[in-house]
Amino acid sequence: MLKHEIVSCPRCNRTFECRVNSIHRCQCSGVPLTLEERFRISEKYQGCLCENCLQELKAVLEKQPDAPL
Repeated sequence: MLKHEIVSCPRCNRTFECRVNSIHRCQCSGVPLTLEERFRISEKYQGCLCENCLQELKAVLEKQPDAPL
């Protein structure tokens, strides 16, 4: 079983705890993303992003779906 790990956000370099084995308790689960939003974000960034960055990117994509990330 994978353990929680401290990772750096590839967008802002903030460190946070990734709970890959308890995804329902992970900080990212608080940011509901559509499949299209997930796809757009994954095109630009590899790995997990912090909750703040996910919220910012979601807001950008909601306002302008074709906006560069």
